[in-house]
Amino acid sequence: MDPMLTRINMVYGAMLCALCSLLAFCFSCASLTSLLQREKVLAVVEGVPITEGDVMYTLQIAHRKKDLSGAGTLDLAQYIQKLINDRLIIEEAYRMGLDQNPQIQQAIRAYILRESVVRLHEEEIVKKVSVSEDDIINYYNQNYQQIHIKLIEVNTKKQAEEILKQLQEGADFEELAKRYSIHPSREEGGDIGTVKFGSLDFAIKEAISKLRPGEISGIIKNRSKYYVLKLEERKGAPEEEFDKVKNQIEKRLRKEKEKGRSNEYLKYLRSKADLTIHKDVLSAIKIGELGQYLRDSRPVVEVDGAILTAGEFSERFQTALSRRGVTANEKLRENIINNWIDRKLVDHEALSRHYERKPDLNRMIRRYKNQLIKKTFCQKVIIPQITLSEEILKDYYLRHQESFLKPVRFRLRQITVKSITDAQDIVNQFRNGADFAWLAKRHSIDSAASKGGAIGWLTRQELSEPLREIVDTLKVGDISPILKMDSTYQIVRLDAKTQEEVEEFDSVKDAVRSACFKAQYDTLVKEYTDQLKIGAQIRINEDAIRKLEKRLRKPH
Repeated sequence: MDPMLTRINMVYGAMLCALCSLLAFCFSCASLTSLLQREKVLAVVEGVPITEGDVMYTLQIAHRKKDLSGAGTLDLAQYIQKLINDRLIIEEAYRMGLDQNPQIQQAIRAYILRESVVRLHEEEIVKKVSVSEDDIINYYNQNYQQIHIKLIEVNTKKQAEEILKQLQEGADFEELAKRYSIHPSREEGGDIGTVKFGSLDFAIKEAISKLRPGEISGIIKNRSKYYVLKLEERKGAPEEEFDKVKNQIEKRLRKEKEKGRSNEYLKYLRSKADLTIHKDVLSAIKIGELGQYLRDSRPVVEVDGAILTAGEFSERFQTALSRRGVTANEKLRENIINNWIDRKLVDHEALSRHYERKPDLNRMIRRYKNQLIKKTFCQKVIIPQITLSEEILKDYYLRHQESFLKPVRFRLRQITVKSITDAQDIVNQFRNGADFAWLAKRHSIDSAASKGGAIGWLTRQELSEPLREIVDTLKVGDISPILKMDSTYQIVRLDAKTQEEVEEFDSVKDAVRSACFKAQYDTLVKEYTDQLKIGAQIRINEDAIRKLEKRLRKPH
């Protein structure tokens, strides 16, 4: 191993001061110390380490999956070389002062805020809520009990009162339901059958919980209707269903508890906030004339130094009104104010905790910032040099026609059966002269059987994986080997096949433009990095790379 790398990986303290000066963009020396202590260094570019953490971060971005399922086939040494090139570009961007770009600074602040709010939520909400086994069992027993009820639904309270009076005088519930109810169950005498207690509306549940079998409720208002209920039977929640719904119940209870904890925490933040609502300014804003207030800088709300101006409030109000179904009223005004206050309180509290000083977020910010800086460099230096004239595009198309071929298509028939014995019997019959379409109609169990097994024209990408692997070995008229398809077996016949053809330029012009852009971009980046490598101090830890590559290739 390179002696320099040995010193970086084994004796971090001695190198700390030098590295701090080269990593000025890091938020603190403490976070750098943690970075070096926890992450294996794979390479060093101009004194700046590329760690395992840097590799995993970029792999996650590239694969868009946390399990990195596609990384096992990666040539890691080549990928590290790409990160070295990126690092050289980033260092050049720093020398150009691109890290001071206002858009980058703003994006970093937004990133820190977003990640800080996530951590605040984790600390104050998620970690302070728990769902016990007893919570789940109690919820199940309450909400999954089986309730058999009858009901009468009417439009007015007066009607409900008259019906209730008749019931109290001994009238038959079913007869009254058939005569007066507007509910679909009227034909069954109001009988809606057996339902889960938890599926009922709150007002209905509240009334039912007070009844014994055979008893009739008082008048219940639910939404715009009035009800009278009769409880026929109540059965306990069935034990056999508990395990099936346990996880679902736990998620629901956690969500409810987190919502309750969130409301409680917001009340706490308000209680200690410096909050002022300028009601005179707020009341002066006329809903029908919001446009004239858009440049009004008078404060409507002030909370812990943040200000919502009359203009900003009016803009938020207009945005809310643009949504379907939203009407202008006092409730909407209150919601806009309260939502803004809650957000500012949470943002203020999250930033006050300085999560960005903690090593994990510090590293995330550093990597995010580097990605932004590299992107800005490419936008300002690389991309302006790319030219995509019609002449250049046509020249690229002519030189790379193999990249713009029409996909080969295959016209196929298939026979699907349940066993390998059935499949082998069909193969033998075909070889003895039986017609494939006739065999398909007689034996196949899939939806194409009625069409003699015909499944039409398909491209290679549309084929199943087993068929895709062998289709090129088939000649027109051939049948495939027996293919195992999950729980069934298939035999496929190739009826016809198209030849490779080059697409017309106009039909693939967008694809040509994208490919030409990428080719020029890659060439320009390589030219820049080749220049930047001249005289650059680069060290690669081959042993550490091999070990990481081995770990990534292990089956998960």
